[in-house]
Amino acid sequence: MFRIPSHHVHAGWRRLVTVIAIEAGLYVAAAVGMAYVAGFEGVRDALEQPDWPWFFACAAMVPPAFVGYYLAYRPIFNADHPGIEIDRGCRLAVVSAGFGGFLDHGGGALDKVALRAAGASRREANVRVTMLAALEHGVLALPCVVAAAWLLASGIRTPSTGFTLPWVIGPLVGFAVGFWVTDRVRPRVHRHGGWLARRVSVPLDAAHLVLTMARSPRRNALPLAGMLVFWLADMFALWAGMAAFGFHMNGWAVIVAFGTAMIVTRRTGPLGGAGILDLALPPTLWICGAPFAAAVLGTFAYRFFTLWLPLPFALATLPRLRGLLERDPQIV
Repeated sequence: MFRIPSHHVHAGWRRLVTVIAIEAGLYVAAAVGMAYVAGFEGVRDALEQPDWPWFFACAAMVPPAFVGYYLAYRPIFNADHPGIEIDRGCRLAVVSAGFGGFLDHGGGALDKVALRAAGASRREANVRVTMLAALEHGVLALPCVVAAAWLLASGIRTPSTGFTLPWVIGPLVGFAVGFWVTDRVRPRVHRHGGWLARRVSVPLDAAHLVLTMARSPRRNALPLAGMLVFWLADMFALWAGMAAFGFHMNGWAVIVAFGTAMIVTRRTGPLGGAGILDLALPPTLWICGAPFAAAVLGTFAYRFFTLWLPLPFALATLPRLRGLLERDPQIV
C-alpha cells in the first residue's frame, strides 16, 4: 500500500526540489493574494522607497531566534532520560530541521522519528513532541498577556478589546485549569487505564512536563528563556519588516497581532507554515492598526528571512539526519 512519508529526510533531489517549489509557490501565491486585497497600487507605492537598514535588522533576528530554539529543545532530548541517546551534532541537526519546518509535513513528525531513533518509545516520543508544542504556545502567551494588559491599561483602542481582553483572561485561566487538571485528573487517568485513558494520558503527561518546568523556573531557565528569545526575535523581525516599508507599528500591538495570527508554528505547520501564516498575519496586523499594504509587505519580508534563510542549513543537516534515522530502519 502506498504510504506518504512523514518527512523528507530520505528524499532524493527531485522530490526536494519539488517540495521547495511547492513551498515557494504557496509563499508567493499568498503574498500576491494579500497584495490584491490590499490593492496593488498601494503596495506598489510602499515598495518605491524601502528603508534598507530595517531589512538587515529583520535578517539579524534569525540567529538569536535559532539559538533560543536550540536551548528550548534541551528538555526534549534530555540526556538524563534512560534509553534516549543522541549526540550534540544530531541534536543540532534535528533542531535545524525543526526550526525551518521544511523537512516534515507538520505536527513535529520529524521530531518523533528522531526521538524514536534515539531510543524513545513511541509513546514517549509522542509525549515529548506534544510537550514541545505546548511549550511553544505556552511561552508565546506570556508576552501576549503582558502586551494586551499594557494596551488595556494605556487606554489604546487599537487593537480593540476583542483582541486584548481575551489575551489577558484566556491564558491565565488556561494555565490555572492546566495546573488543576494535571494535578488532579492525570493520576486518576493513569490508575484507571483503558483505551481512552491512554489517548488522554499523552497530552496530560506533556502538560505535566511543561508545568514541572514552570514550577522550577531556575532549574529550567535556559529552555524557558530560549523559547521566549525565539518568539521575541520573531516578533521584532515582523516589526522590522513593516518598518522597512515606512510603518513603525506600536510594538505592543505587534505582539498581540503576532500571537493571534500564530495558528501554527513553523515546526507544527506543513512546510514551515507556508501559505497559512502568510495569509493569517496581514489581516490580523491590519485589524491591530497597520495599513494593509504595510502589513502585507512586512509579512512578506519577515517570512522571507525566517522561512528561507534556515533552508540551506536544514538541507545541510540531511546526512546527519539520515545517519540518525538509520539506527532503526523500521522508523519512517
